[in-house]
Amino acid sequence: MTTTDRAAQRDEQSRANLTAAMGYGGWQATILSAFALALSAYSLYETSFKTAEIEVFIPPVIQYARDGSGDTELFSIPITVTNSGARTGTILSLQLTAENLKTNQKKQFYSAFLGEHQVNADAPNRSFAPLSIAGRETFSDTIRFYPDGDVFPKLIDDAGDFRFTLNLVTAQARRPDFIDKLFTNAVEPVVFERTLPWYSDQMLSMRRQAVSMPERKRADSQSSPAATPASEPAPVVQDAVDGAAPSP
Repeated sequence: MTTTDRAAQRDEQSRANLTAAMGYGGWQATILSAFALALSAYSLYETSFKTAEIEVFIPPVIQYARDGSGDTELFSIPITVTNSGARTGTILSLQLTAENLKTNQKKQFYSAFLGEHQVNADAPNRSFAPLSIAGRETFSDTIRFYPDGDVFPKLIDDAGDFRFTLNLVTAQARRPDFIDKLFTNAVEPVVFERTLPWYSDQMLSMRRQAVSMPERKRADSQSSPAATPASEPAPVVQDAVDGAAPSP
């Protein structure tokens, strides 16, 4: 083989090695570009297109009180609502179903006012209005629930345990797009149980006091040191209204 032939062979081998190296680098670049594109698409979805994801949180203690002439039952519940999505979520109303676990009686309540039960009967009430919660935002306030319909018969006539189911009525898009149809999920009802530790019709009706309702103690925890002995006096309650308060 002549010197010229050997030089030509070396040049051909060098070109082959260079082509292989460039081809390998091209695959790497393609994979990295695809990964960067997928990451950008995910980031865009999370920050701009992700549908509203509403969650509701209820604290351990709520309150029971009476309004009007003492015949209208109400529940005062502090509520925190979060939206972990990117799009705005709108809550049109909240519906509360209360069940007396002793009598199995159920009663429907609706979100009527915002804020604690008024101590002063002449104080203005803040009516509940639809809540528009932007993406990554949080709403916290106390909501007062009043009977949805007739105030009689009363749900509560004695101390005991009660189960509550809270449903959120949310606004739906009139013309849902592809993302709305594919990823929008209904807000799950929130179920919780509370205990009314004592009951006095006179104090609820005449003095307009609100009774705190803590979390219900399960049977397996009744004997724990944290449980309140039956011989202890009724817990301190909060004065709610001095006079007749406006009915919803």
